[in-house]
Amino acid sequence: MKSERQHSKILIRGVEKYYKEHTALSSIDLDILQGELVCIVGPSGCGKSTLISLMAGFEKPSCGSVSIDGKEVKSPDSDRIMIFQDYGLFPWKTVMGNILFALQAKKIKGEEAFQTAREYIDLVGLEGSENKHPYQLSGGMKQRVAIARALAVEPSILFMDEPFAALDAFTRMRLQDEILRLWKEKQPTIVFVTHDLDEAVYLGGRIFVMASNPGRLSRVVKVELPRPCNRTSSAFVSYRNELFREFQLVHEKTEEYII
Repeated sequence: MKSERQHSKILIRGVEKYYKEHTALSSIDLDILQGELVCIVGPSGCGKSTLISLMAGFEKPSCGSVSIDGKEVKSPDSDRIMIFQDYGLFPWKTVMGNILFALQAKKIKGEEAFQTAREYIDLVGLEGSENKHPYQLSGGMKQRVAIARALAVEPSILFMDEPFAALDAFTRMRLQDEILRLWKEKQPTIVFVTHDLDEAVYLGGRIFVMASNPGRLSRVVKVELPRPCNRTSSAFVSYRNELFREFQLVHEKTEEYII
């Protein structure tokens, strides 16, 4: 049997990140496998966004290494797409225009680009909104456009940094279902940062729990539930409670560390 490392999509070893005298991340080691959907959770200031930015190539580690497919990550790559909380749409372009822009940047043009954009607009349930501009869309619809634009270029990795944090609970749950459906259909590797424990249990096959001061990996929780799963089941609640207890433990350890 081959080891997990031989199947790794993302491999992080001994990563540390410093900003002047502040240590944002300390001794991070983790593997993320090809086609996995994993979540990263932790308290504010624990370095979740810094960690995902290192994976995406927007920042470089002060120590250690980040590699994808066996190659060191040195800069962003069109095969790795980041989706942020603020959508990142061009306000002067329509839904179709935003998606076509991403495709054209990948040298996909003409009828092929149009048909691909149409496919992903339909895939995220925005048929009929092709000619609307972002100001005409709800927050949930804007995030659907961002997801469609990201998936249209068929990235091997999708990084999502608290993409649903500003949305209402019902829209958030609908988009969680959308992400699971698209993940099952297209099988990209997805790294999803969230501060919401329920969201992490619902989406993640594995959950990386982080602690702060300095930012570090506290625990990895493997979630053995079907996806999508029943949010009210005893098993779901058990995982959520396990994460909550881990958060409490992390908080106590952090206070001891500071003292």
